[in-house]
Amino acid sequence: MNRLAVVVPLRPERVADAQALIAEGPPFDLSETDLEEHYIFISGNEAVFVFNGPDAKAVLEQVVGESHVWEAASEWRKCLDGKPRLAETAFAWKRHH
Repeated sequence: MNRLAVVVPLRPERVADAQALIAEGPPFDLSETDLEEHYIFISGNEAVFVFNGPDAKAVLEQVVGESHVWEAASEWRKCLDGKPRLAETAFAWKRHH
C-alpha cells in the first residue's frame, strides 16, 4: 500500500475554520478513487492529511486538477499559515493476522 501524508500549517485563529472544512468532507468522492483509506489529524496548529492506496500520489495529482477541488482550496488558503508539505513514512507497522 502506498501512503502519503500532507502536513498543512494552520493560522491559530483559523483552526476552527479548518475543522469546519474537514467536517464538510473532501471536495471529491473518495469512493470514486483508488484510495483505500483517508485520515485527517489536527495537532495544535497543523492538519495532517493521510492517504492510503495503491498509488496515493497519483490519485492526489489527479483530483488536484479538478475545478471543484480548486474552489475548495480557496477556502483552505484562508486557513494556511505557510506552504503545505509532504511527509514521508519514517516508520510503519501493521499486525498480520
